Amino acid sequence: MAYQSEELIREVQGQRVKEAISQRALAARSGLTQAHISQIETGRLEPGLSSFIQMARALDLEVVLVPKKLLPAVEGVLRSTAPEFFQEDGQSVLFAKGERLIAKQKKQYGSSAALDRIAEYLRFLKQVRLSKSDLALVTDVIETLRHDQASPPPKPVLDNVAGVLQGLRNRIAHPVEAPRPAYSFDGGDDDA
Repeated sequence: MAYQSEELIREVQGQRVKEAISQRALAARSGLTQAHISQIETGRLEPGLSSFIQMARALDLEVVLVPKKLLPAVEGVLRSTAPEFFQEDGQSVLFAKGERLIAKQKKQYGSSAALDRIAEYLRFLKQVRLSKSDLALVTDVIETLRHDQASPPPKPVLDNVAGVLQGLRNRIAHPVEAPRPAYSFDGGDDDA
């Protein structure tokens, strides 16, 4: 196994062990054979990119390319959103409830673009440590969806919920910086 891929394979293997998933169960989830996974984990076989991605996704991990200059920022976000924060304030329970609700509605009434968007925004937001006001906002939209489950939620309600979650996601993903003046006078330049 090449040095560059060793660390990636160890991360995937560590996640598999952490979740107490056998190689056989991972094989069933990923579509690879158990022997193939064993050879990859023991270093006897260099995984192809598609095999590695299949293993990672079966463990609910995603492979993402990040520009090198943004890597410190991404690592900082990942460190600040460690799972122990979510367990303390009930955030993980809230998002699990929302995801179950969306899955149930998709199963009962079929998928829609709005439900797909809501699911996407919930997946993003559950990875971020939210303020109490942001958690209250997410709670409100989940309650809106839960309110009347006897019939499919009206399209305007779904669009509104998706819009609220999209706004929250955008505010977190793209924070607004204070405007800076185009020019400043620092007094050190007497030529002007």
